[in-house]
Amino acid sequence: MKRLPISWLWFLASFTLPIAIAVGGKAVSRWQQPSSLVSTAPELGCQTIIADPKPPMNVRSSPVVAPDNVIGRLPNGVPLSVTDENQGWLKISSPLQGWVYQELTVTSCGSINSAAVATQSQSDSGTYLMAIATQQYQAGNIDGAIALAKTVSSDSPVYPMAIGAVSQWQLDWNRAQSEYYSAQKALRDGRWDDVLSQVKHYPSIRFWKEKLTGLVKQAIAQQKLSQIKKEATLPPSQNPN
Repeated sequence: MKRLPISWLWFLASFTLPIAIAVGGKAVSRWQQPSSLVSTAPELGCQTIIADPKPPMNVRSSPVVAPDNVIGRLPNGVPLSVTDENQGWLKISSPLQGWVYQELTVTSCGSINSAAVATQSQSDSGTYLMAIATQQYQAGNIDGAIALAKTVSSDSPVYPMAIGAVSQWQLDWNRAQSEYYSAQKALRDGRWDDVLSQVKHYPSIRFWKEKLTGLVKQAIAQQKLSQIKKEATLPPSQNPN
């Protein structure tokens, strides 16, 4: 078996993907984030918004599902002010006071409060929603990402990007998932080169790339171990060391 090329070491050091987000656009909606959200939020702050696959989301008076405790409903993309949590429920103080189911929300930290988002128009929610949707997609929450992308208004300049993303994200996700499982099987079968070959054209999804990196590291280690064992069985005259 051949020695592992040094290029693989460079690969492991650089196998990450920056998220590129197009900025711009305008969306008209009755529910829009307050100006303080995009202009005064701290750089390392977090924001929770609604991402219900079947909107609108119920806001309840208590953290239980009951037919008589729904006090309001909110559409996807609405930012929430969270004050407490209790066994999978979030207590919110704005835009309504009540409780919402945590699995129907997404929370993003840090990067959503970048200068690019802070300088956009107060009425521009399309770009904001796509920024968080892209972040959630890269983090592995495809259902929440698609739910958010679908909330972008049809009159927003980023609407075509949102529609295209919904379709492309699902295709890339399925491909990345399938190729990851193929790499897992190759690792179990001892086909180290097949694991390494997956990285060349792997979909640009940080969640799956990070998982694949773990398999690649294992394949490299096993490949080196196999080479050492092979060299140990060679006569001294044939041993390259």
